[in-house]
Amino acid sequence: MIESALALVVAGLTAWLFRRKAKQRADRSARGEVIRVPCLLRHPSLGSRWLRGRMVIGPTTMVWEPRARAGAAVSLPAGLRQVGVRSPSLREAVKINGGCRIVECASSEGALLVAVMPTELDHVLTALRRDEAEQTAGHGTGAPGEASRRPAK
Repeated sequence: MIESALALVVAGLTAWLFRRKAKQRADRSARGEVIRVPCLLRHPSLGSRWLRGRMVIGPTTMVWEPRARAGAAVSLPAGLRQVGVRSPSLREAVKINGGCRIVECASSEGALLVAVMPTELDHVLTALRRDEAEQTAGHGTGAPGEASRRPAK
C-alpha cells in the first residue's frame, strides 16, 4: 500500500517536472530566445540507428546537438524540408518512446526522421517551416539552408 502511494507521488512529481520544462521552453520560444528541444534523430548516413540529442532552435537557427560522441559527426543536411508527421510503427516503438511523433523530412542526403514528444512538436514544425521558407526565398549566400543551420550564440 505504501509502495503504491509512493509510486503515485513519484509519477505525479515527474509529470509536473516534464510539464514545467515544456512550459519554460514554450515561454522562451515565445520571447524569441534559443531553446533546446530533446529529440531522437535518424540520419540517412546511419541507417536504422536513432541518435539521442537536442534540436537547438532559435529565431533564425536550427542545429542538431548530439548527446553522445556517436552523433558528433552528424549535422542537419542542406535542403531539409518536412514531408509528414506520424506516430511510430510498432517496430519503431520498441526502440523509441511510443508516445512520440515522428517528423519525416526530405533532404539532399535522403530521408531524415526526427522523433519528438507531442508537447514539443510545434517548435520543430515551426522551425522546419521557417527554414523551408528561407530556402525558397533565397536567403543566405551558400548552400540552401546554410543560414538556418549555423549554431546559435
